[in-house]
Amino acid sequence: MLIDARRALPGSVFETEVCVIGSGPAGATVAAELADRGIGVIVLEGGGDGSDRTATDTYRGVAGAGAHDPLEAVRQKRLGGSSGVWGGRCAPLDDLDLDERDWVPESGWPIGHDELRAFYGRAVRHLDAGGPDWSASTSGMPGVPHGARPSDALRWDDLWRWSPPTKFGPRVESLATTGRLRLFLHATVARLDRDPDGSGAGSGVSEAVVVPRRGLEIRVRAREFVLAAGGLESARILLASDGYGGSGLGPGIGNEHDQVGRHYMTHPVGEVGRLRLTEAGRAFGLGYRVTSDGVYARRMLALSPQVQQAQRLRNLKAALWFADPKDAGHHDALLSTFALTYWGMGRVRGGFKTSGTHAQYTGTTDIGQHVRNVVADPLRVARFTAGWARPRLTGARHLPSFMPLDSGHCRLRFDAEQTPDPENRVTLDRDRDALGQRRLRVDYSVSDTDRQSIATSLTLIGKELERAGLATVDLDDVARVADLPMTDGTHQMGLLRMSASPRTGVVDTDCRVHGTPNVHVVSSAVFPTAGAVGPTLVLVALACRTADAIS
Repeated sequence: MLIDARRALPGSVFETEVCVIGSGPAGATVAAELADRGIGVIVLEGGGDGSDRTATDTYRGVAGAGAHDPLEAVRQKRLGGSSGVWGGRCAPLDDLDLDERDWVPESGWPIGHDELRAFYGRAVRHLDAGGPDWSASTSGMPGVPHGARPSDALRWDDLWRWSPPTKFGPRVESLATTGRLRLFLHATVARLDRDPDGSGAGSGVSEAVVVPRRGLEIRVRAREFVLAAGGLESARILLASDGYGGSGLGPGIGNEHDQVGRHYMTHPVGEVGRLRLTEAGRAFGLGYRVTSDGVYARRMLALSPQVQQAQRLRNLKAALWFADPKDAGHHDALLSTFALTYWGMGRVRGGFKTSGTHAQYTGTTDIGQHVRNVVADPLRVARFTAGWARPRLTGARHLPSFMPLDSGHCRLRFDAEQTPDPENRVTLDRDRDALGQRRLRVDYSVSDTDRQSIATSLTLIGKELERAGLATVDLDDVARVADLPMTDGTHQMGLLRMSASPRTGVVDTDCRVHGTPNVHVVSSAVFPTAGAVGPTLVLVALACRTADAIS
């Protein structure tokens, strides 16, 4: 059953066994797993089928110290959540990411990696990312070519795999229209209220208070609640659940020790350097390739755990990237088309795809030369456009992203681990949104220590690529890492971190909120450390694990 919550009668109460808040990859996975077992589920989605003005306004935040992309630009309040704009990249964490490392403050997960590995197989099925094989050598990728020298310092066998990417909105909607669960749209959760017959902290939550439109409240009562609304929104809901109608007079659920909203981490990203692949490098297959089970994948480049420990570095994953499109001197029609497209989207504030690292293209100059580059080679643009559009129109699995590596040179693109810092945090501001809820204030920055770790890692990776005979490398511009904006908030981690004690985190090893045993958080917000890969695979694995715990 699909219900528009805005049409509910004021004061309406709905009851179910499990209430899932959010319909993105995490919420949709938990809901599907539970519905398949015959458990009664209500899914509460704050948005509708697409974006709308009210939903966008409720995701706007207040800028605090440091710099962060606008909060409404880095997340999607709509059916399916941010899976509607997700690129599909999937990879597991490294063992090192879960370890306590004496050179990374507040590192270490309270569970071992085997607890996650057990669910990767189910996770990739939900994501349609093939099999849980993360090795290039066993996935049908090209072997190490003749002329390339082995490296003990550089890892190049690990893979990213790509989902088509899966859009989770249609999946949840199908479950609703076939009667397997109830889906409420435009159902923003204002707060969670504890059982009035309980004893306060330590008692369970009895209901979710939903505000579909200003002045209208409805309630959903359940035995168990799953908070899967994304990292930032999940933190807001717990902060607002203070027992005083979100007034801020109480600490909020799970926040008795002021942990909710702290340790906010993202993945600092950027592109640096100039590389020319050797013949061996070209044969190695460092771009996109199709695996033996039919999905797109590519090698990630990373330093070995031994090098990271010896150099006291945070984790970092790198891959080859195309030449800088903003520099019209490349005279490449495709690169100029890319630059002009993102420059135009930025001019009209195109949202999610113009935030983070894409924000740089709003500064594109020499527009006339870019246009001349495109006009000079229209057939190249037309061939690429046709190949790009055809599988997207037919629904076939398609090349994950724009990635021409046939120009004069390429760059290194990096995704880096950020150190958990309690001063990187979100709090409730006094300003209120269109539904009357308090907005989030964000205090966030990337430390000098993390920036130096990124620069050192890239330098070492470049040296190893050259020593292995795969490329000639010029990383004279690596010093730019010290000044790169690094404001991307699309991966929202650490805000509700997993911990053995409520004094150091928000959820326990089963992702239940400390002191509130019937509230589960399924979000990358529970990650104690971030690693250097996108969080979606691990997030969906945790969703499967949580469904097992509930049922």
